[in-house]
Amino acid sequence: MQLRSHLEFMPELDVQWYYLADKPTERKNCHWLGKPLSGLQLYADFAARTGILPGSTKPVRQIMEKLDADLYWIVGYYEGISVADELLAAGKAVHLTIHDEPLAMLIRSRRYRAMWPLLRPTFAHVLTGSKSVDVTSTKMRDYLNEKYKVHCFALYKYLPELPVMSSPVPSETLRVGHIGSLYHAGPFREFVLACRELAEGQKRSLKIVRIGTSPQMDEVASENLVSFENHGELAERDALPILASCDFSYAMYPDGFRFKGFRRTSLPIKLSTYIQAQRPIFAHTPPDSGLAELVSEFKVGAVCSSDRRDAIRACLETLLSSRITRQQFEDLREKLMGREQVEQLRQALTWASAKGGEPA
Repeated sequence: MQLRSHLEFMPELDVQWYYLADKPTERKNCHWLGKPLSGLQLYADFAARTGILPGSTKPVRQIMEKLDADLYWIVGYYEGISVADELLAAGKAVHLTIHDEPLAMLIRSRRYRAMWPLLRPTFAHVLTGSKSVDVTSTKMRDYLNEKYKVHCFALYKYLPELPVMSSPVPSETLRVGHIGSLYHAGPFREFVLACRELAEGQKRSLKIVRIGTSPQMDEVASENLVSFENHGELAERDALPILASCDFSYAMYPDGFRFKGFRRTSLPIKLSTYIQAQRPIFAHTPPDSGLAELVSEFKVGAVCSSDRRDAIRACLETLLSSRITRQQFEDLREKLMGREQVEQLRQALTWASAKGGEPA
């Protein structure tokens, strides 16, 4: 979604999408490469790339051999890092996109955490070898520049203007909007209980309006069935009026070491949807996160760093008594998703293509 929001404004580029998935989808200019690598294949690939451990890079080489382009634009995530490494070894020009810093993602993962020391040298090589690199936030840009001495630029979704939203918010119900995944069930459980207490005190019912799927939210919803309104997977244009009918939207980045690097360098994709819905944002996150920084700077919501129910409720009361205008969301849109996004990506892709090696 982020990448496509830029490309429709760059018609001079002929972009063919190659992807791994359990099954192919019918989309223009999209080419299915097969199923993602298994966990064992990933371990074997990352191990072999260390140069000192046994393994096999053959599955990734087979993926790379199916690609044909002048410039290879790779999303740096799991197999993507290895594919980029193979392309660089073959002398190809690579532009790298980092949505979530891979090492921080592995530390956060219970299943793949042991891959972290295996992936680290390959990730460093791919970062420094790519012709250009875009990342999802200024915090990640600064982090990678300091740690790897690599020049990169922050790139978020491009949004030419805010939509006009006119969805009414029912006064008899406290409606809380959420889209996408939830990172941790525990803090969210306390948030739901705080919302319930607040709603009861105001003689209102409570509805957690959820869009998309999340196992962690399923866990909490199973304990509070009456409080949840499930809309399933929706296109963004269909999700916006539903979120705009809520008192506020919820976004989380959890506390703790396991999430530290992730929350400091990443920005949730859902933030762009929340900005368009133009409802206050409850940022349930420590103040060191990129999410907290933006919500605080543009005063489009409230930041709550506590998982204690009484503290959450106090923050909710502050949020609901605040007056947040369309202009505040417009200011945030201009900084995070303005026209500059498209121009810097265009410059990076055309420069990397022109300066790269021989066309594939």
